[in-house]
Amino acid sequence: MTQQPSKSAAKTKAGAPPKTKISVKRKFDLNDPRWYLNRELTWLEFNRRVLHEGQDERTPLLERIMFLSIVGSNLDEFFMKRIGGLKQQVGAGVKKLTVDGRTPGQQIEECYEVVRDLLAKQQTLEEQLFRLLAKKNIRIVKYLQLTDNQQKEVNKYFLDNIYPLLTPQGMDPAHPFPFISNLSLNLLVATRFKNDEHVFLNRIKVPTGIGIPRFIRIGKAHLYVRFEDIIANNLSAIFPDMLIESCELFRVTRNAITEKTLDQANDLLSMIETALRDR
Repeated sequence: MTQQPSKSAAKTKAGAPPKTKISVKRKFDLNDPRWYLNRELTWLEFNRRVLHEGQDERTPLLERIMFLSIVGSNLDEFFMKRIGGLKQQVGAGVKKLTVDGRTPGQQIEECYEVVRDLLAKQQTLEEQLFRLLAKKNIRIVKYLQLTDNQQKEVNKYFLDNIYPLLTPQGMDPAHPFPFISNLSLNLLVATRFKNDEHVFLNRIKVPTGIGIPRFIRIGKAHLYVRFEDIIANNLSAIFPDMLIESCELFRVTRNAITEKTLDQANDLLSMIETALRDR
């Protein structure tokens, strides 16, 4: 014989309220690095979008060239300001993580990886745009691609307009390596005298931005030669009676973060002179 539950027990079971699950809200951590983007990397991604404007075939050709040049100037500024500042932090031994969880050294390495990709795409786009310009009869050629008559015309232009602006600087134990100003174009020329094996190093600063265009027009057609290419092919006029062993073009991008307080400088004039020299 089984025992039946009492009426009071059955009533209590039937009238019990249903059990509800209690949800526990997790605290939102605003200090978690995954919620933040890195300032330097996002700036580079913006520059990638600028490059995309130049890659877009719907954009007019000359505007595509403009966007290509903007990418170059933006990267110059990026290295002068952003990378320059990060390198100062590395030099100072800063180990503090940014809000996105990166050290200065990690940021530099990640930026380099992105920049290398941008430069490769920029170079590809430049070659593509040059081909499109050639189809419009606008060509940028090397000096050696010119005809003899065109070279004579360029050489005369060099002697009349460029040669007086050039000042070679020799480098030897008595003349140390000269200061290279920021973003300047320079030629490093190795020369020697005949019957002498000693090689001299000389630096020639390409005098751009003083009224002479970077691309020199040849004749009446839209045919252009780069300023520095003309200088490199007229070195015999700059170094007479010498043999030209080699000639290389180079440029230096300097750290532009040169701010100093008045307390750190001996006087205002020296502070300004130092800042101008560093830039």
